Amino acid sequence: MSDGFSLPTVESARDLLSFIQRARRVNDGAARLIGADGFLQAYVGALFPRGLLDRTPTVLGLRVFRVMDHPQFDVVVPLESLAFRIERALDAHTDGPVEVVTPAQSPSIQWAAVTPPRDGWHRRVGVSSAQLTEAAQAGVAQVAQSLPDSAGEAVVQKIRAEVWGQPLGKKKSIPWAAGFAADALGFVDGRNLAVHSVDNWIRLTSKNGYVLVKAPGEPEGLDNE
Repeated sequence: MSDGFSLPTVESARDLLSFIQRARRVNDGAARLIGADGFLQAYVGALFPRGLLDRTPTVLGLRVFRVMDHPQFDVVVPLESLAFRIERALDAHTDGPVEVVTPAQSPSIQWAAVTPPRDGWHRRVGVSSAQLTEAAQAGVAQVAQSLPDSAGEAVVQKIRAEVWGQPLGKKKSIPWAAGFAADALGFVDGRNLAVHSVDNWIRLTSKNGYVLVKAPGEPEGLDNE
């Protein structure tokens, strides 16, 4: 396990902190941090299946940051603890890189074992910020309307899976959850997001980060407007 990592500027540390804080509002669980080749990859889970029979798509958010000293690590840590460590590093910072101490690892979580491919991505037709925002807003409203009073965890998960698993218009393999993740994590900025795919993975790319979707089967409709 890595003892920590160094972000080159205060601005990049604040940017990472903002991303982690947004992720906590989506799902206050854990982040997977991968240090390799002078970069930090920070993955967070937005939506993911809770069992073998759950057909909910896996939807992840990803930000990539340059780090100093080329650390090599792959850890899963609690979002709350990570946010606290970054805040403490910023409070203690006086000059030079911001040194962040890595929190103790979390217990293994299912989505953290899923790693998107690095190569072989193919460009598809992009998706507008408006489509993603509309899906996010519609999904929030539908979940709120569909949840009964005093619903159990199984009912809540079933409703969320049904709502957030709905396709984004003609792009059948991009679920509403991708719009929710893009909007909630701050990736929607009024411009189109580029779309790429490889095998059953779909990647939405904005200036601010990435949404990654692992579809249950072969992606469909990605070349539709």
